[in-house]
Amino acid sequence: MATSLAKNRASTGFSLPPIAIAIMAALLIMAIAPIGYVGHGWDDQHYLDAARCASQHGYCLPGDHWARRFTLVIPASAMLAMLGESRIILAIVPLAYSLCAIALFTATVERRFGRRASLIGGLCFAMMPVFSERMLHFGVDIIELTFLLAAVHGLQWASERNGAIWFILSGTALSFAVMTRPTSLAMVPVFFAAALAIGRWQGLGRLLSGLAGPLLVETLFYWSATGDPLRSWRLSLAHGGVPTGELAPGVDIHRSPLFNVDFIDHWRPASGIELHWTVDALLNLMANGATFILPVTLVLLLLQRRHLGSAAAGGRLIGWLMLAGAFHFAVLVYALAIDPKPRMFLPLAAIACALCGVMGSLAWAQGRRMLVIGLIGLIAIQSAMSARSRAREFAALSCATLSCDMGSASTGLGPPR
Repeated sequence: MATSLAKNRASTGFSLPPIAIAIMAALLIMAIAPIGYVGHGWDDQHYLDAARCASQHGYCLPGDHWARRFTLVIPASAMLAMLGESRIILAIVPLAYSLCAIALFTATVERRFGRRASLIGGLCFAMMPVFSERMLHFGVDIIELTFLLAAVHGLQWASERNGAIWFILSGTALSFAVMTRPTSLAMVPVFFAAALAIGRWQGLGRLLSGLAGPLLVETLFYWSATGDPLRSWRLSLAHGGVPTGELAPGVDIHRSPLFNVDFIDHWRPASGIELHWTVDALLNLMANGATFILPVTLVLLLLQRRHLGSAAAGGRLIGWLMLAGAFHFAVLVYALAIDPKPRMFLPLAAIACALCGVMGSLAWAQGRRMLVIGLIGLIAIQSAMSARSRAREFAALSCATLSCDMGSASTGLGPPR
């Protein structure tokens, strides 16, 4: 492994590490559209209500899926209790998670694929609108991604050192991702397969122990508090029954969303494309500017198709990454029947960025440097234009203070959850 890493580690030509360059790029894009708390009945208002309750009364027993997401509610409530209530204060926790996500992504890619791949992939990751425009957003999209990246990083260390603690820590991070949002269940089989490949059955057992521990604690907490050990999961499943303007009228929202074709077929398309429910989600995701990184990745993979599977192109791991991304997409869209908006596919976008880093590094080594520079420049321009457009869009919604949202958070349909 050390020899492979040494061969793949290429000079970037920059004295700054990839993590620093990626963070600076993300902050520049974020500065164009510093979209934080919005309110007006949107998801972030529900999270704020839960954080207010926790800051004033201690952790309140969750009554809905928003309040259940303690990985945002608890640290946000601590900020409110110590520093008071303002948009700047509400942005602290999301920004901290976002910076951790960038650090984990670039560090993991660098350890496995080299410095140049980390720089290219890190820039793609940090600048893509679906990430950079949500760095200050008071929600859980990036929080879920951060814990998934921490789990991946733990497996990377486990593969290098074969230490039991890294399998356990990886499983623990994965459990926090699942508790943050159950959509992370789509990645659990992927981690099981990776643990088996790295540490055989012993590695899988250690990962499972780390995964089960926090979930068991949560189960016991709800059992002792409500008498229902599955209450947290019932709250999550009830999410589909919340009225939303993103679902066409006439759909029975009281049915389970699991494998529900009515849900899959009647979500409002993110990019306005409606052909058939089996392909609408994929086409809209590929055409959406927030996930512009997906068609860019596809172009790079096609250009390097003759080298796929080679050591220079990341070996067989590239194929496994593509399979993991496809599996994640399929489970979310067809099994969980979630609203397929770009923000729900941050793990898929992160995989695409890693692939971009590897394929871009290979193209650079082949002498096609202008191609790589052009693609990164294109992503930067598209991200800046998207951020400016979003800034104008949200300027009309954001109120000057939080006082305009002191009423019930249940009013208004808001954007996609």
